[in-house]
Amino acid sequence: MSSWSYQAPSPLSDEQYARWQSLLEQRTGICFLQHKLILQKGLGQRMREVGAKDYEHYYQQVSQVPDGAIEWAKLVDRIAVKETSFNREPQSFQVVQNYLKALLQRKPAQRGNTLELWSVGCSTGEEAYLLAMLAKESIEQTAAESFFGVTATDISPSALVIAKQGRYSRRKIESLPQQLRDKYFSELGANGFQAVLSLRQRLYFVQGNMLALKKMSTQAMDVIYCQNVLVYFSRDRQWQVLDALTEHLKPGGLLVIGPGEVMGWQHAQMQRHQDSAVQAYIKKQFLAKD
Repeated sequence: MSSWSYQAPSPLSDEQYARWQSLLEQRTGICFLQHKLILQKGLGQRMREVGAKDYEHYYQQVSQVPDGAIEWAKLVDRIAVKETSFNREPQSFQVVQNYLKALLQRKPAQRGNTLELWSVGCSTGEEAYLLAMLAKESIEQTAAESFFGVTATDISPSALVIAKQGRYSRRKIESLPQQLRDKYFSELGANGFQAVLSLRQRLYFVQGNMLALKKMSTQAMDVIYCQNVLVYFSRDRQWQVLDALTEHLKPGGLLVIGPGEVMGWQHAQMQRHQDSAVQAYIKKQFLAKD
């Protein structure tokens, strides 16, 4: 039997930490200045998987373009935060549903016949599926003749694999109202549930980098939901992302982010939502002329 065993590298030094943090922020926008343990854990796990023992050698490997692109993508997938849940911010989702109902009650000429929603940083998909449920419920409750679709993006391929399947544990879906659980999920076994096919068909999951939002080809959106994502970005990056998301909104569209997640952002085309319990913005229908 071989006596060889993998020897994990020692914890990152301050200099090494700063170097890795700078590379990750430059390429993904994610700032780990306040999240050193997350970076250290994800980096250590990936280095162990590939048998890398030296931070410098591994840094050189993943930072090379284009040779290191594949390994870089796998490292980012390992480090990316994948924590999410259904209905994590109930008040925010209530604002979305109220907005959708009001939108659907307008004349068709004013709203068109399609609702477009976007879950940014969707992780394993829980929030994206809830957006789809809210859209479906709003259409039914207002008796509107409208189609809807939900685009969901994330940087992590492994998270998107889970999201596309729409399979969740009993513990995961317990935060949903019973009526939504019964209507939109079928039981797979003792502890497993899957979103029904008619709901899954309304979602489109795609990998996307938050720093490339302006380049993403998407429909103009009625609702953009980007919650508990920007907390991992520096303030300048946060503002850049929100500016880019504004460009993807229809006039009158709704942008929702995490309560208290971004401070000080203002945009000439956006006005703060009247509900102070949430952090949401409405894109102005018309801009004031000078």
